[in-house]
Amino acid sequence: MAGKRGRLVAAAVAALALGAPAAAQAYDVGAATRDITPEGIVNLGGFGLGTGALVPDAIIGRGGQGAAADERIGTRAVVFSRKREAVAIADIETQGMFAAYEDGPYGLHDIAQSVERATRGRLPADHVLIASDHSHSAPDTIGAWGGVSEDYLKHIHDQTVAAIVAAWETRRDADVVAGHSDASDLIYNQSCSEALNQDKEPAYPGPEVCATPGKDGMVRVVQATDEKDGSVIATFMAYAAHATAGGGNGLHGDWPQFVSDAMAARYGGVGLAMVGALGGTQPCRPACSFTNPANPGYADGLPRKTAIVTNYMAHVESALGAATPVKGPLAAAKRFIREPITGPAVVALFTVGSHNGARLLRSRQNPWVVGTTIRTVASAVRVGGVLFAGTPGEGFPAIGNGVRDAIADEQEVIQLGLANDQLGYLIAPVHYVPVIAAEVPVNDNIIFNVSPTIGDHVMCADIALALETGFEGALPAQCAGYEAADSAGDPVAAVPAGGVPDPVVK
Repeated sequence: MAGKRGRLVAAAVAALALGAPAAAQAYDVGAATRDITPEGIVNLGGFGLGTGALVPDAIIGRGGQGAAADERIGTRAVVFSRKREAVAIADIETQGMFAAYEDGPYGLHDIAQSVERATRGRLPADHVLIASDHSHSAPDTIGAWGGVSEDYLKHIHDQTVAAIVAAWETRRDADVVAGHSDASDLIYNQSCSEALNQDKEPAYPGPEVCATPGKDGMVRVVQATDEKDGSVIATFMAYAAHATAGGGNGLHGDWPQFVSDAMAARYGGVGLAMVGALGGTQPCRPACSFTNPANPGYADGLPRKTAIVTNYMAHVESALGAATPVKGPLAAAKRFIREPITGPAVVALFTVGSHNGARLLRSRQNPWVVGTTIRTVASAVRVGGVLFAGTPGEGFPAIGNGVRDAIADEQEVIQLGLANDQLGYLIAPVHYVPVIAAEVPVNDNIIFNVSPTIGDHVMCADIALALETGFEGALPAQCAGYEAADSAGDPVAAVPAGGVPDPVVK
């Protein structure tokens, strides 16, 4: 009997002959990349606001512009399959991607559906998690800084589908391991006094003060290697550093792109670095006063990009050194959740953004926006004991911690930011909201916040989805109201009307 099926049967028979249980079926893993570097000068997302058409440069500063120089940005994907189950995780190196776009079917939800069609249903849309890397030196696929063309959005859609399908088509038998390394000294909480010590020499030598404690300092790594020859298929890494580390030249994907390329160069295969619990957290650039001098990128005189990549790669290596095998089922689940739009800045961008060169490109149509409510996507992808919890924005670390507290048998919980959608900051827990709001002169987290409750809502949805994928645990009592609303099946979507109108014709 030839082929994989024959090998599995033979292994099972041999194991039974020895009186031992048959080994679990290995994973099949594939990975691929596609280039999405735009031609010419494009609007970059992340700093300032708009194009200067209404809000003068002198007041807030227009968004940046740039072109490719030394770097190429891409979309990267990894696919895991086992028996009849398959899941995909992909990252797009742009400022942020919406679930759905006003200008056409180019959103993350549309990409997942296109993958399902391209694989004839073998890779279902609700088993595909796609995020963006949130680089502030990458194309503005949000629109708040002038946006990009419809042709470029279509290009991203097509290339991301191509990357995921290529990963699907190149799967091979693989061993998978996962581990983590503590890199808390390379990021800082914006609400803590450590934010005053962003340089090696402390500006604030006093006792630590923290209005909203918490940051996720773990570098989490998953690596798949060929079962036969040990060659690396893919190395995945997630870390809660905003993609504002800088150090690149011209248009680039910031540290996720740099580390992805570095992992591919060091280990072979595809490197895939993604942002984690971004809310309220920024990277040291490259070292804060509390950064451990033992970090290999700490030395004076190193270019910023070199220092940051060197530090992060040291933690990738440390995580792999402590990694343990990943075994068990594959599963995935998604659900739509709906929240009121209460953030005044978000409402303003939806309603008058066209007048100031900051038109949000997200769909305003039913079901994505109905009245003053917005629909988004929560998701969970399970690879054995590893849970990838998708958060549709810049989620606070309390979301991932809440998932870890609620489930009992996880190997790793990897909170992924900007997954399936980008709705700004997902502040959690909800009692942090007044504190974050009071920090508005120095912290923009409340400005780009859709709703005070969206962070807790996403956390509860992710817990429910983790349980749906088969993890043991229980939904906390605080989630009962959110669960009741989500279980109702989004009746608001049945309202035959769109949401916030745009008075300007494109």
